[in-house]
Amino acid sequence: MSAPETTPELAPAERPLLSRFGAEILGTFILVLIGFGATLYAGVTSTPDDGAKLLAWGAGAIAAIAIIGHVSGGHLNPAVSLGAAITGRISWADLLPYWVAQLIGGVGAAALLFVTVPTALPAAVGQASTRSMFTPLAGGVGENSVLGRLSDGAVSTDIVPTLLISAIATALFVAIALAAGRNLRRGALGAPVVIGLAYAGLSVATYTLTGGALNPARAAAAAIFAENGALGDLWLFWVAPLLGAALAAMLFTVFAPEPLAADAEWDDENGDEDDDLLSDDEPVEVIADDETVEPTGAEGAEESSDAQAPERDDAFTEDFDVATLDDADLTSTQEDEGEEPEGEPKQS
Repeated sequence: MSAPETTPELAPAERPLLSRFGAEILGTFILVLIGFGATLYAGVTSTPDDGAKLLAWGAGAIAAIAIIGHVSGGHLNPAVSLGAAITGRISWADLLPYWVAQLIGGVGAAALLFVTVPTALPAAVGQASTRSMFTPLAGGVGENSVLGRLSDGAVSTDIVPTLLISAIATALFVAIALAAGRNLRRGALGAPVVIGLAYAGLSVATYTLTGGALNPARAAAAAIFAENGALGDLWLFWVAPLLGAALAAMLFTVFAPEPLAADAEWDDENGDEDDDLLSDDEPVEVIADDETVEPTGAEGAEESSDAQAPERDDAFTEDFDVATLDDADLTSTQEDEGEEPEGEPKQS
């Protein structure tokens, strides 16, 4: 009895662009809502450190990728989408729609948080305005950097170190996302957990120097609602992650290339057929090349017996008389065959 046929799950690249567009909006919205929400409101009811706040980004990534990963690939990040385009997972024509969807989702989540902040909350947490609450979420350079704000300008970061750290950290994250996201399936949690933990760890590691965004959509969502200085440095947090993503994707195509489309199609087309041929009710017997295949079962036994015992022709046996063979005929037959006739001595 063969297993019931199931409809194969479509790969993200095979799904309609509109479905993937909506999935990226939803996924990036979830990511930014959880990440920014934890950072904005965690200090109101509890006093977690900045590391614990940044780990919320990992939880947001896990949740978002688990929900929409099988639909769009769960990029949630323009840098990951660029890496997917370079490695051939999505077409170049889909890259811009992915970026637009991620910006809509990220900015939409930040806008929702911005308009729902209670009027008295900034003063209660020691901030001058709602925009000043968003300023720590944005990356910057010099006095607008995280170090510059924490030290009141005494310590700051320059463009080159910020660019290098952001690019290298994003390259590592994109490589992990491409590797773990190769086999995203509905209901599977392995890839979302790996990607989410990688994003959380790299965000914590790079927060002091870069703000830990590693995501142009997240950086844009913070800069739009932060104080004015953040928008001036936003270009750096687009250039650095995209450079890192391009580097990781090019190395990925060399050392871990995608399987050929022909091989994937062959596996999909022939995998089910092989499973059907090897059903549980029928034994499989390996037969050598010089052996004859004989049927098994009741029908095979009947056919085998018929083949081994041909029907006798009684009419032929009745007409054939063995006694009609005289000695002369027998002698003639033996001479033709090169045998000595019986009963005659051999002459020397």
